[in-house]
Amino acid sequence: MIAAPLLTGMFGLYLGQDANWDLRNYHWYNAYALVNGRFGFDLLPSQLPYFYNPALDVPFFLLASHLPARIAGFILAAVQGLNFMLLFMLSYAALIIPSPRQKVLLCTILAAVGMFGAGGIAQIGTTFYDNITSLGVFLSILLTLRLYPLLVDTDWKRSLGLAILCGFPAGLMMGLKLPAVIFCIGLCGALLFTAGSLQRRVWISFGFGIGVLLGLTLSLGPWAFHLYTQYGNPLFPYFNNIFQSSLAPIASARDVTFLPENWFDRLLFPFIFSKNPFSVGEIPWRDLRLPLWYFLLPACLALRGVFRCAKNPIKPITAPVPTRYLLWAAGLSYVAWIFLFAIYRYIISLEMLAPLLIVMTLGLLPLRTPIRAALASLVMGTVLITLQPGNWGRAPQWLDRTVSIDRPELEGSANLMMLMAGFEPYSHVITEFPPHIPFIRIQSNFTSPENGMGINQRIKDRVNKHTGPYKILIPKDQLLTGSAALQYFDLTLSPKTCRPVQDHLFDADLALCDVQPTHNLAVTP
Repeated sequence: MIAAPLLTGMFGLYLGQDANWDLRNYHWYNAYALVNGRFGFDLLPSQLPYFYNPALDVPFFLLASHLPARIAGFILAAVQGLNFMLLFMLSYAALIIPSPRQKVLLCTILAAVGMFGAGGIAQIGTTFYDNITSLGVFLSILLTLRLYPLLVDTDWKRSLGLAILCGFPAGLMMGLKLPAVIFCIGLCGALLFTAGSLQRRVWISFGFGIGVLLGLTLSLGPWAFHLYTQYGNPLFPYFNNIFQSSLAPIASARDVTFLPENWFDRLLFPFIFSKNPFSVGEIPWRDLRLPLWYFLLPACLALRGVFRCAKNPIKPITAPVPTRYLLWAAGLSYVAWIFLFAIYRYIISLEMLAPLLIVMTLGLLPLRTPIRAALASLVMGTVLITLQPGNWGRAPQWLDRTVSIDRPELEGSANLMMLMAGFEPYSHVITEFPPHIPFIRIQSNFTSPENGMGINQRIKDRVNKHTGPYKILIPKDQLLTGSAALQYFDLTLSPKTCRPVQDHLFDADLALCDVQPTHNLAVTP
């Protein structure tokens, strides 16, 4: 078990260097901006995610800024490998197996199958961090299971304190990455359906919720205060229908791209995304564990209800409290996910738990233990045989440094302003330019100068008040897009001045071009 993080780190090296879209768009830049105080000095270079809490990105950025790319990537993957240890401990707390050796073996198998799912493999060594927030989710579950006897039997004051402790890690992760809210909902709600008196269950759930809020406040509070003071909305631009900042549309701004359209699709959604992975994301993959569990749970509950006989009680293979709590937590988290996001990578924690959930579900069947074990083996085998891992984009080979570029020298850059345009992710290259140069994005997936959004005026004021020279850094194939955006600022791109900038992380061609005020252009008779 202790070797699991090291083995996961080595597997991350085998998979290759992370070069995913989000890393190039904001994970690298946002951490750089936070560490170097550039929020406000630059404006929107990382597009909409410029407003995301950057705290989660800082540790890897600091590692990768001072260590070779391979070592930083190994450490990131090794930390993600801690999920194996937590999954092992959860399985050990749940399974009822008399033989310690057999129990350890089965727990190891469940943890390994949990770790290496289609989404899990895709995220090893990457900066999506759903397999980092999972650490807090699993820790909250483990604390809840370990402390549950005290939660239900100790005095009310101590029970509340322990419940707060249980909820804190999940809340901390939610503050670092808001989509983890689905697991906070599931873990908190599941306490209402676990063992104990109704009053005590409500009390424990209440305490767990307080713990979530405390963790959320600690990890999100400082960033939310920054957003509120700078943009008038602590979650800017989200839920602006509530906070009504003048800088963004009065709308929730929630991404509803992948949400199922009707109740029929919601009911069959696991089977839909198992057939068409693009219904829950942007890359191909295949993993049948969640659809199989989704089918097995109601089927096993129904069979248990029909055929269960009091004279021949079912011998449990998992403990009652962990089984009830985890099945309810997983079910409620899934329901929250399908209504809030329906983006697969946000439920990687559920993918990791699925092998244990399947064993728990099959344990409900009124069958002999060897038959249930054989069915579990058959299901796991089916999952592994049909598995197709996803790939969010990796570099062709490991670089010496995580981010590096080839760029021309910048003569006379003392008062230079760098503009950015287009919709591609390339803010990561900003770290390779002199730190005194501000980067202002005049066009992005959040705002374009023609859409009349309130923040456009702030961008325009910043650009128009600049008294020095301008340049624009833009993907080479989007020069026309950038030229059109510049017109709203009475600026014109000079194509003949463009020089190449080579991004080694993504092997992309950028162009660095001079920009002039339109009224300064000479008119040729």
